[in-house]
Amino acid sequence: MFFRMFSCLTLFLAVGLAAAASAAEERYQAFAENRGWTIAYDRQDKVCIATPKGGQGGLFFVRPNGNDVVVLIASSKLGWLTHEQDYDVVVHTDRRKWTGTMRANVTDGSGGLYLTNPAAGFMAALRGAGRLTVSLDNVSYGPFSLSGSNETIKQIADCARALDRGDFATAPTQETSEAKEVDIFPGTMIDWSRADFGKTYRSEDWTITLSGEDGEDGTALAVAKVRHKDKGETTVRLETGPEDTGRGQIGIYPLQWAEPGVVFSSFTGGAHCCTAVSLIHASDEAVKAVDLGTFDGFGVAPIDLDEDGNVEFDLRDDRFLYAFSSYAEASPPVKIMALRDGEARDVTSEDAFRPVIERRLTAAMRTCFEQSAAGVCAGALGNAALLGYFAPALDLMALEEIDKQMEDYLLDCDDTTACKGQPRFKDFADAARWRLANWGYQTESELDGKVTAFVADLAKVKTGFAPEDAASENEYSCDMGPLTFEADAEDGTALVHGYEYSCNFGTAALVKDSLVVDLLCSGEADFWLDRHVYARDGDQLLSLSATGALDAAGAARFKACPAKPAAQP
Repeated sequence: MFFRMFSCLTLFLAVGLAAAASAAEERYQAFAENRGWTIAYDRQDKVCIATPKGGQGGLFFVRPNGNDVVVLIASSKLGWLTHEQDYDVVVHTDRRKWTGTMRANVTDGSGGLYLTNPAAGFMAALRGAGRLTVSLDNVSYGPFSLSGSNETIKQIADCARALDRGDFATAPTQETSEAKEVDIFPGTMIDWSRADFGKTYRSEDWTITLSGEDGEDGTALAVAKVRHKDKGETTVRLETGPEDTGRGQIGIYPLQWAEPGVVFSSFTGGAHCCTAVSLIHASDEAVKAVDLGTFDGFGVAPIDLDEDGNVEFDLRDDRFLYAFSSYAEASPPVKIMALRDGEARDVTSEDAFRPVIERRLTAAMRTCFEQSAAGVCAGALGNAALLGYFAPALDLMALEEIDKQMEDYLLDCDDTTACKGQPRFKDFADAARWRLANWGYQTESELDGKVTAFVADLAKVKTGFAPEDAASENEYSCDMGPLTFEADAEDGTALVHGYEYSCNFGTAALVKDSLVVDLLCSGEADFWLDRHVYARDGDQLLSLSATGALDAAGAARFKACPAKPAAQP
């Protein structure tokens, strides 16, 4: 029930409640407002909802009745949450802190975390506070205004009581199977079924008429006749499910140059397959349709991941399905596609999306650590390879445990064309190295001889390095956890150890006399990334964490630790 409630949040985040209400007066009935929120009854979803003013995200309240309440922290920056699962979070207000678990809301690609019937401690943190931030995977989102939160909690409770009394009239919306015309609001995907053949969908400059045909090979086709008011029209045909199983989605999103275009998808049916997606945009000459591709599962989630005003498509590399595990246990790496200069392109490797992949990598490494499942760990390696961390990530995995859990038949490679004559893999690591390299992932170490020589020189200090002023009981002191280094020039690998953590080297380069390195770190059952700078100054070592993950105080000067005296007989 609560999953369905959030179908309206994409609309709120895209245009704000005031704009939505003016465009769809039949759907929303205003109830109350205060300096920070607007409270309304949503006739379509039959819930009361309080949305923050400004349309930029924040804290939402949803009440389907007088007994239940859902609180949701929503922002376009949380759009990377594409899997409905629980996340450990820390919510800060200017009055107190709340630590707990929130669930990802993935409806229609709207990004957020929600709680159903939150505990008193959560609500207490909101009352009287002025702003809120939420921390997830070591990243903070916000701050979001809480101005008027006390009044909002009371007003939405009043709205829920009115809902229970039946005070709100039920009015039909245009999104019923009987309606012949449907308004599409920008930033919203609308589901369609075969019952909707014959409908016309309208939004701004676009009109889409949906119908069905029988293909020459006996397949069923969903047909979209798409017209732009100035540039002309085109017709798109996509395979769909037979009889009553045909369904898909239609949406309006800025596809390129911040200009709205049409996203049209059709689901072919079946337990695991497949959604075909077409993007329709208006060029200077005409209306053109571009095939985005065919992807596992139902639907796609357009989202502006890099905040440039155009949406991307947050997908996954379906080649990982069945390659290392069953379908249900597979967790493929991220794949991001977008419309670029009128063409559908894989933009996963663009620098703008590195933060998205980094978050997926650390989350996948944690899950791999907890489960040692081949399908999950292979996906983690895919994300790692996208960032130049394949070898470090593989080194941090419990390979013996993964091999025990991996089904033996998955090591067979009988297809000589796909496997180039290799009949069987030795183990999970062998299969991962070969398959990912064959799929175009970067699996070789990127450390050159100069980098490993720099680290090998640091490794000569067997006692390690510690801050100059570190007391003996300090966790970074020579007695507790000095920095020690390792390098293997033959394998092209290197790592650094600290107090209860270690970091494997990813991409690294020498810039004059300084080493700049991307680190994949683990410690105390957690994983994180860091970009670090090391420089020698005589016998001392200068260390700087560019992210603050390791050296929160900024650059630090380390000295070589003295040799420990020999034990007395």
